[in-house]
Amino acid sequence: MARQFSGQRLRETRKAAGISIERLAITISRSAYSVQEYQRGRVTPPITVIAAIADALGRPIEDLLVEEEAHAA
Repeated sequence: MARQFSGQRLRETRKAAGISIERLAITISRSAYSVQEYQRGRVTPPITVIAAIADALGRPIEDLLVEEEAHAA
């Protein structure tokens, strides 16, 4: 089954790391607005940005992913 980026997981992981949205944004060279949009699930960041987020939070990329829900055919 495929995995996809999760804004909720980003929010949880960021808060657990004690890093503010603003600090994360600066670290990954994105705007705070972009990070907020990622967390809300409105925008999916490119894989390079997901990797940068994981690195900034000191976590593996897998911590930011969830299993994709199966869709009925």
